[in-house]
Amino acid sequence: MDGSAKKASVCRYFAASGDCYYGDECQYLHQPVTDRSMRVMPVPENQSLSQLPAESKLSTYLFYNHSNHDLTPQISALSLETANNRRKIVGSGMAAVPGSVNTVMSAANVGNGVSTNTHLSQSTNQLAPQVSLPPPSYFISDELKLELLRKQNLLLIQQPPDTIPDLPEHVDNFHELFPLESPCSALSSTFGLVTSVYKATNMKSGEVVCLRRIHSFQPNTANKGLIVIIDNWKKLVHSNIVQLRQVFTTKAFRDNSLIFVYDYYPGAQTLMNQCFGNVCVPGSASSVNGLSNTARPYSQQQNQRTKLLSESIIWTFIIQLSSALRTIHASNIACRAFDPTKIIITNGFSVDGLTTTQQHPRLRLSSCGIFDVIAHETFLQDLQRCSHKMLVSHYQQEDLVAFGKVCLALSCNSLSAVKRENWHQSLDLISRHYSGDLRSLIVYLLSPKNTASGPPKTINDIMPMIGARFYAQLDITYQKYDVLEAQIAKELDNGRLFRML
Repeated sequence: MDGSAKKASVCRYFAASGDCYYGDECQYLHQPVTDRSMRVMPVPENQSLSQLPAESKLSTYLFYNHSNHDLTPQISALSLETANNRRKIVGSGMAAVPGSVNTVMSAANVGNGVSTNTHLSQSTNQLAPQVSLPPPSYFISDELKLELLRKQNLLLIQQPPDTIPDLPEHVDNFHELFPLESPCSALSSTFGLVTSVYKATNMKSGEVVCLRRIHSFQPNTANKGLIVIIDNWKKLVHSNIVQLRQVFTTKAFRDNSLIFVYDYYPGAQTLMNQCFGNVCVPGSASSVNGLSNTARPYSQQQNQRTKLLSESIIWTFIIQLSSALRTIHASNIACRAFDPTKIIITNGFSVDGLTTTQQHPRLRLSSCGIFDVIAHETFLQDLQRCSHKMLVSHYQQEDLVAFGKVCLALSCNSLSAVKRENWHQSLDLISRHYSGDLRSLIVYLLSPKNTASGPPKTINDIMPMIGARFYAQLDITYQKYDVLEAQIAKELDNGRLFRML
């Protein structure tokens, strides 16, 4: 090398390995740097970074001192922060990305010949101990388990033999009868006859069913039209209708009783009992749809002090009940028992004083088909004055009016609201507390049909008033389906592990 002065920067080969291929002829310095920090060579102002040699953009103009051990506490601090972040991520249920920590550290040490991944892994293992996660649950949730156990206990409960001596040991193919209502000799405000309800077990299949008994009633079993009506109701299957299974007569109660066999839902309560109180009162001239407006002074005063139901719950009731009514009317029959005492809530809704629990309430129409059987003779007499189609349409219009009265009573939280003289005040209350769609729906259902201006009302006409609320109800149903499917999957895995043991 000639005697020209060497450049003021350290040779990168010498800095990397302690030796240089050019030896003494190298134009760069071959000596350790006294400054412990990184030396950055300034770039001339008249020379942009793009004009520099490709291999010199980082390596030549950025110098990293390999003998600098002050990076160790910095790496340790970064390792601690990374470990803490990892614990937060794992604790929040997010999976840690493998290699992400090493990638960050490698990017932070560009050009550093010392491997920091091993050091970081050791620091991470020391500073981030194994996170103790809760053990996986192989069983259904406690809330669902308690609910199922409660219903199972109600299925297995039996009546002591000496409690009701007049109760027969078996009725047809059913035994283990258990009364579901308090004994009441008054006439039913809905059917005009004395009725009672029992839980019973089918001796052949072991299935628990609900028996609704019509006291001292003997239908004309020779009438083939009656058999057709019963078959039509037995074929009707809907998620919001208690399905009719069987109809028969018996003398096991020491009279001619008519028995209707329905599906049994343990723990179910009537809409009357949950929202308006339940008192066994006879029907009177002042009753509307079988609801007594004068014989419930205490329950009326209590419900007037109770806060109104939320509009979302009322729409949930409307959607479910209208869906059931739509299926019934599509089968060319009518419910004729659309009454709060015949609408049951199987789960998810309870009113206790001023406290209301609302969790996906499920409503079902019960006692369907009874009115068609006990009033069949009257139906045949009416057929002599009008056609079958007109008569069924008339009964369906009565269903819509009864539906409107139930919605009105729920919205005002009072049975007295369904009285004709209170309609104006009741609708005014609804206008102040609820949306216009709810008021319009109730007014439409309560208004009489006008055959002169067009076809009669149908249950499908209220769908525009329900609107997008239908999709909200559908979403809730699917969400509950997903939850129950996940709970069943746990039990499936639980059974598999048990078989393995």
